Amino acid sequence: MAEINGERRRDRGRPGHRPGGRLPLLPFSPEELKLKRQQWTIRSREALPSMARAYAIMALGCLLMAAGYSFFMIPQKIAPGGVYGIATVLHYASGELLGRSLPTGALGLVLNIPLFFWGLRALGARFVARTLFGMILASVFMDVLSYLIPRAGWEAVILGLDPMLASLFGGLAIGTGLGLVFRNMGSTGGTDIIGQILGTKTNTSVGVWMMVVDAVVVLLAAFYFRNLNLSLYAVVTIFVTGRVIDSVLEGRSHSRAVTIVTERGESIREAIVFGLDKTGTLLEGHGLYRGQRKNVFLCVVNRKQLIQLEQLVAKADPAAFLVVSKAHEVLGEGFRPLKDRLPGATAGI
Repeated sequence: MAEINGERRRDRGRPGHRPGGRLPLLPFSPEELKLKRQQWTIRSREALPSMARAYAIMALGCLLMAAGYSFFMIPQKIAPGGVYGIATVLHYASGELLGRSLPTGALGLVLNIPLFFWGLRALGARFVARTLFGMILASVFMDVLSYLIPRAGWEAVILGLDPMLASLFGGLAIGTGLGLVFRNMGSTGGTDIIGQILGTKTNTSVGVWMMVVDAVVVLLAAFYFRNLNLSLYAVVTIFVTGRVIDSVLEGRSHSRAVTIVTERGESIREAIVFGLDKTGTLLEGHGLYRGQRKNVFLCVVNRKQLIQLEQLVAKADPAAFLVVSKAHEVLGEGFRPLKDRLPGATAGI
């Protein structure tokens, strides 16, 4: 017998049933099929608001990323790795060869197409919708902004920017945009697809592969523009972009995770609960050298509460052992709900 939706079904005598063996998957009855379709339809409708919000945030991220390239990278001939770094080089190369520079966004989209199908085969169809959305929108925004800049009279101002400032603020814009896209389970194609594919096929991490690909693009740009300074500015942009992406994904937290090892468990417990008005988790441990039984407390506090906690612990047990570490993000009871971490992750597409 099998149980589906809380009701038992008799499988003996059903086609494919093997007594005493492993129960195979059985076909849905017409009633079960209808019920399951209704349930998934309701689930998809409930996910629409969060999915719409996720796509709106990804659109904002694509706009910020495109602004970083159109306002800072492309005018300064800085190619900070990736598909759009190659597209920047091709943009200037086409101007010399054809007499007319091809749009960077369109070039990036063309370069992304084979990578997309490669990623589709290697990583599966789950990432298709949001990757297509990010690829197309980022390219469109990039070319639209590049078209509007000279017509708005901003070209001379942008070309007059200090390259170092352009690399810093360009990295800030690109990193913020990509962080918003990644945070909502999206992608703009490019080196992250290559990194994910090579990461799954080797023992090397995705981040290392992305750095390798970016380094190759930077060297290619240095060879073409014959300007080492531009390559160094590109390295600065890559560094800033990576740090900003991490900040957006992890969030900025002032919380500190505190681990307290003590033999006076009750005193520390009272200090945390009554002295600090906080809660935590109590674990049991043993010292490695003498094997004494010890209490291990884990709690999360902000920076201001950390000083107060250290004072309370010092009074309760001067011999206590404390480890304080920075908590990038704290989710769960008493803090930000876990379900709000990725509001678009529950969407069906």
